Amino acid sequence: MSNFLDTLRHAVRMFRMNPGFTFAAVAALALGIGVNTAIFTVVDAVLLKPLTYPDADRIVQFLITSPQGDGTGISIPTLCRWNNRPASFRMLPLTTGAVPDST
Repeated sequence: MSNFLDTLRHAVRMFRMNPGFTFAAVAALALGIGVNTAIFTVVDAVLLKPLTYPDADRIVQFLITSPQGDGTGISIPTLCRWNNRPASFRMLPLTTGAVPDST
């Protein structure tokens, strides 16, 4: 234990002698911890936590792909035709996919 305390005293002494290095080391640690926390928070919210919808594992998205490879949504008449057919889908809602205006 005394070896650890000697090493700690020496480290504190060196940090006092080099305040620029001390600031850079503390800033790098703080930045690394902050970025790591932010990234994990986003990954946890987006990828790890389940969706808050009932039967979230059954949600799918339909896209119609043109021969050029452009993926577009389904038109309203197509959605109405699919809703009128007996199928294995319980409900086919329509969303615009637009980003809400923040004003």
